[in-house]
Amino acid sequence: MRKIFAALALVCIISGVSFADPVDDLLGYYARKFGVERGEIIVDALPDETGRFNDIYMALTGLVVENLRIDNVTVRMKGVQFNEPSNWKNGNVECKEAISVLARAEIFETDINRAIAAKTFGEGNDAWHDLSLKINPSGLSGRGYYKYGFLDILIEITSNLRIVKGKELWLKDPQVKINKMNLPDYVTRQALGKIQPLVNLNEFPMPLTLHKVELKNGSAVLTSRSLPKSPADGLKYSYTK
Repeated sequence: MRKIFAALALVCIISGVSFADPVDDLLGYYARKFGVERGEIIVDALPDETGRFNDIYMALTGLVVENLRIDNVTVRMKGVQFNEPSNWKNGNVECKEAISVLARAEIFETDINRAIAAKTFGEGNDAWHDLSLKINPSGLSGRGYYKYGFLDILIEITSNLRIVKGKELWLKDPQVKINKMNLPDYVTRQALGKIQPLVNLNEFPMPLTLHKVELKNGSAVLTSRSLPKSPADGLKYSYTK
């Protein structure tokens, strides 16, 4: 199939007709929109004129979503419907639906902390500063200062993590330690609410539904119920920044 495409492209060049491979356009869109460092797409066949794939596998490394660097995302979708391929080259890509979506994403604590450092959580006398988190197999720990009125409160957190709405990573059953102060529960809830969700993948334009969180030393792995596997063969496209 790739040889056929190459032959068609050569004919179009000779005849002066513009020619583009729609999967190249699709990969280029994701690379540009999310600053991807490396990317690969494998398809069983080219999409039809409506933008439908029977089977598409995508592996992206070093992408940025909502100012957070995600080390890697792997997605395998079957029966997936995009918008018409004629739109893709201009950056108009819409992934409408898929019969099956398997996904895996890994996020490093260093990237979460970098995103936290660049983001303001609250305003004025109701805000966090110097907040940092650590991830290990037993859970998440963090510490930071929460300014409440005239008080600058050191808060230490230990927590598990959970998936919310299939695309968000939240604290689960957080335990809070405050430096020798007794604060009303609503103040603690208010403080924790400002840093939730820790990860938000709602802006990633694919119908992901993540279910599980695996914690490792220094990273969190978010997955669907089953893991996506690379197909043994197909049309392969790659990108390197």
